[in-house]
Amino acid sequence: MRFHLFTLLLLVFTFTITQHALAQDVIVKRSTIIESYKGKPNYIHFVKKGETLNAIAKAYNVSIEEIIAENPLINQGMKVDMVLRIPQKYAVAIPEDVAPKAETRNEQVKAVEKPKEQVKPVEDQDFIIYQVKKQETLYGISRMYNITIDDIRNANPGLEVLQEGMEIKIPKKKPEDKISTHEVSTVIGNNTPNSLGEIIVKTGETLYSISKAYNTTVDNLIELNPQLSEGLKAGMVLKLRNIDSLNISKPLFKNEPAVVINPVVPAYCYNPDNIKTTFKIALLLPFLLGDADAALEAPEQENPSDFENFDYFQFYAGFMLAADSLEKYGLHARIQVMDGDKLNDTLTIRQTLRKPGMDKMDLIVGPMYANSFSVAARFAKKNEIEIINPLSRRENIVSRNPFVVKAQVSDSATATKLSSFIRSRYPNANIIVIRNDNKELKSVADEFEAQIKISLANHSFKGNLQAATYSTGMMPAVSKKLKTNVKNIVIFFSNNKTNVPNFVSLLNPLSNSNDIILFGMDGWDELELETEFLVNLNYHQLTSNYIDYESDAVKQFVTQFRNKYGAVPLSAKHAFLGYDIGWYFLTSLMWYGEKDISCLPYQKGKGLQYNFDFSAASPGDGLQNHDIVIVKLQDYKMIKVE
Repeated sequence: MRFHLFTLLLLVFTFTITQHALAQDVIVKRSTIIESYKGKPNYIHFVKKGETLNAIAKAYNVSIEEIIAENPLINQGMKVDMVLRIPQKYAVAIPEDVAPKAETRNEQVKAVEKPKEQVKPVEDQDFIIYQVKKQETLYGISRMYNITIDDIRNANPGLEVLQEGMEIKIPKKKPEDKISTHEVSTVIGNNTPNSLGEIIVKTGETLYSISKAYNTTVDNLIELNPQLSEGLKAGMVLKLRNIDSLNISKPLFKNEPAVVINPVVPAYCYNPDNIKTTFKIALLLPFLLGDADAALEAPEQENPSDFENFDYFQFYAGFMLAADSLEKYGLHARIQVMDGDKLNDTLTIRQTLRKPGMDKMDLIVGPMYANSFSVAARFAKKNEIEIINPLSRRENIVSRNPFVVKAQVSDSATATKLSSFIRSRYPNANIIVIRNDNKELKSVADEFEAQIKISLANHSFKGNLQAATYSTGMMPAVSKKLKTNVKNIVIFFSNNKTNVPNFVSLLNPLSNSNDIILFGMDGWDELELETEFLVNLNYHQLTSNYIDYESDAVKQFVTQFRNKYGAVPLSAKHAFLGYDIGWYFLTSLMWYGEKDISCLPYQKGKGLQYNFDFSAASPGDGLQNHDIVIVKLQDYKMIKVE
C-alpha cells in the first residue's frame, strides 16, 4: 500500500515538474504598444495562453513585484487576455524584431532628432561621445544614429542602466556598412545575388548575418522563403527581396497581402522624388487607456476583450502591419499613435489636436467617434491636412470640407449599384421595397426608388415597383405584393437586429410558392440569420467589405498578423480595414506627396476587404468611396456575383 502511495505521489510530482517546465518554455514577446500612465511609459501586454508571470517579468526585464504593484488584480490569478501595465525600463535593449515602428503615446510625442549640443567632438575617429538626456532609451538613441542596440553595447562594455548626463560611445557608420541593393555583391565573399535577387547559403551563415549583409530583415527573409520553417541549411537558395522592390521607381507591389493599385492617368500626380520624403501621420484612436482599470478589475466571468478599450487595437495592428510592409519599398513615415478619442467627449480630441506638431501633419486617420471627428475635421480644414474617416456612413461629414475622405461607401453609390444590377439582370422583375420605418436607411431607399421610377418612365426598366412598411405581424401586407410567374425582388432597407431576422423567418415560407430573390443590406452578415432560410430565398447582399478567405493574399495577411501579434485578425474588430486603409493611403502619399488628395479620384484600390473609388459629389466637398459589390449565397458560401 505504501509502495503504491509513494508511486502515485512520485507520478504527481513528476507531472507537476513537467508541466512547470513546459510553461517555462513559452516565449513571451514584448508588446509594441507603449503608453504613458501617470507620467511614466508602460508597455501594454496582453496575456497569452501558457505565459507565466515569471516569463513575462524576464521578457520585460522587471521584477514580479513591479508587475504586481502596477496590476494588483494579479493576486486573484492571471488569466488569458488580461491586460497588464508593465513599466518600461529605459536601459532595456528592445529587440529589433519587436521594437515599435511608431512613437505611441498618450501625453506627448517628441520628434527624434539628431542631437546637437549633446555631441562632443573627440580625438577617436571611430566614435562619437553622446551625452544621455533624461528618460532616453537605447532603442531611441540607436534609431537616431541608424545603428543597432548591440552596436552601442559592444562599444560600451558593462553598460547596464542609462542615466541622465552619462556619456556613452556611439560607433560611427563606416562607408562599407552602408549596403545598397546594388552593392550587395561585395558582401560575404563571392556570394553574389543572381538576376532574381537570390543567393546560395554558405556554411556558417545565419539569418541575422545575411539580413545585415544584404540590408534586409530576418522577418522579410522568412516571409519570402517559406522553406525556412525547417531551418537554415547550407546550399539552400534564398530570395533576398521581391524583384519589384529593386526598382521602386515603378509603383508596382506584388507578393504582398495588399491593396492592388495601378498608376493613375494624370502624369502630374506621380513623382518618384516623393519616395525621399518622410511623411508625418497621426493615428487617432479611442484606446481609452485611462479607463483600463475597468477592464483589469472586471469580474472573472467577463471577457476583457469585450470592453470598449479593445475595439480598435486590431485596426491599429492592421494599419501598422501595412506600414511595416511598405517600409520595404521605401516608405519613410513617422506615425504618431495617439489615445485621442472618446465617445461623447470632445475635450480629449481638442487636447490632442493642441499638441506640438499636429498642425504639420501630412495625414490624419481618425478619430472614430462622430463628435470627435467633427472637431478634427475642422482642424484639418483650417490647416489643410488630409483626414480619413474609416467608419462613418454619414454623407454630411464631407460637406464643404475638401480635406475629408470618407472610406465607407456613400448612400448614392449603394442605391446606384443596386438599381443598375436589377435593371440589367432582371429587367422585368417585380420589385418590392420594404422599409422598417420612415427614418432608417431613408437616404439610400429614397435614392433607389427615384432611380427605378426614372427607369420606368423612360422604359429602360419594364418591371414593376411596389412599396410597403414592415412591422412584426404585417407579413400578409407584403405577401399580397408578390406575383407568380415573375422574379420577385424583395429589398428590406433595414439593419434592425430584431426585425431583420424576424422578417427573414416570416418571408421564408412564401418562397415555396413564389420565385423570390431577397436583397440584404451591408451589415446583414453580422446579424443572426438562419442559413437555410437564406438559401430558400436566393439571398443576395450589398456589401462594401467582402473578404475572400480562400485568396492567397488574405491567407498571407492572416499568417503575418498571427505571427506578429499572436492573434487572429477579425473583420468585426477592423483588422482588415486598418490594413487596407494603411496600405492605400500610405502608398498614395509615397507616390503623390502633397498632391495626394487631388489624385485620389483617379486612383482605384482593391483591398483585402475594402475597395476604394473616391470622388466628390460637389465642388468644395470631400471625397466619398463609391465601390460596393453584390454577393450571393451559393453552396453555403458568399461569392461575388460579378
